[in-house]
Amino acid sequence: MSSLAKNMKTLAAVVGLAAAGVATGAQAQTTKCGVVGYSLGTTTIDYDPFGATGVVNANITMQLKRVNYSGGGDTRIVNFYLRANPTVGAKADGISVIPNSVSGNALIEGAGLNIFYNYSAPGPTLTPIDIMPTGINRFLKVNFTGNNAGSDVVQVNFTVNIPANLDLKAVENLALDASFSCNIQGGQSNGLVDSGSFANAIVFPVRVLSALRASYVGTALDFGEIGAIPATPPAPVRTNPANHVLVLSSGAYQVQLTSQNGYKMKRSGGGTTNDEVRYSLKFLGDTRTPWDTSEINHTCIRAGLASTGQQLPIQATLIDGGAGKNPATDYNDQLTVTITPKAYEAVTSDDCSGYAL
Repeated sequence: MSSLAKNMKTLAAVVGLAAAGVATGAQAQTTKCGVVGYSLGTTTIDYDPFGATGVVNANITMQLKRVNYSGGGDTRIVNFYLRANPTVGAKADGISVIPNSVSGNALIEGAGLNIFYNYSAPGPTLTPIDIMPTGINRFLKVNFTGNNAGSDVVQVNFTVNIPANLDLKAVENLALDASFSCNIQGGQSNGLVDSGSFANAIVFPVRVLSALRASYVGTALDFGEIGAIPATPPAPVRTNPANHVLVLSSGAYQVQLTSQNGYKMKRSGGGTTNDEVRYSLKFLGDTRTPWDTSEINHTCIRAGLASTGQQLPIQATLIDGGAGKNPATDYNDQLTVTITPKAYEAVTSDDCSGYAL
């Protein structure tokens, strides 16, 4: 009597997300001055978290809009730098955002400097407001030279670099927090200097794809020689509990499992109950048997891109022993596992790595 032969099929795919417009940074009503920005135009750069090169020297034009205090006066100078939002944290370390030039009623200082800071790195000194950026104190100084509403918006060209293999979550756009110091000129707030930050103030059209890799890790789902095991096994006979499906993903993903023979190992050419051996299977907290052959189907939370990813244990248990069955060397069933990445906006709470055997 042969062992169970197991064939595992995995589907690994990268899904590009359709552009759904460009988000804008929300203006904080309690802040007296500052800047928010969003992309100018429709060009979007796709970032594949599994790609070998990342994003290299992508040119993006941002529209920067100054935030003016309602008490009068205009934001005149904004010194600011960028950092990942706490929801991303150190996973974005290594990005560079480099301003190059400006058009509109403004002057800039800090062209050619990377104004993105790693999450735990100390930020630059932004005050006094007339301080100038340097190679060791990197920030962008925007001096809005106009004093009317038509001068509130300028365009800045940036070069963006994102290294390969960052563990970024699948998102439509890459939004960064801006920390700033600024001053007001004119009105009742003339001369006021303020500091603060805007969450998701600068939204770059860099789209992090929903990407996935999956593989089977372990040995074949093998019961060993079962010919001498009684028809009703006196003790559980199971496959190796260390066997698992390994998933790496930047976003949510769907897992589906089916059995070709309805959880029966069958021998070639056989057609009776003596030519089949029944078993049960446990996967993602669900148990399937010849009496319940419905598809196992879960939509799982993001697995992450670290090498450990999410491990999904899988184990089979004999229902029938081999005694009394027709001898053969090819008793087998085929399990098909299909794993599909979901779009970035998919929401689920199912942590598929938390299911025990």
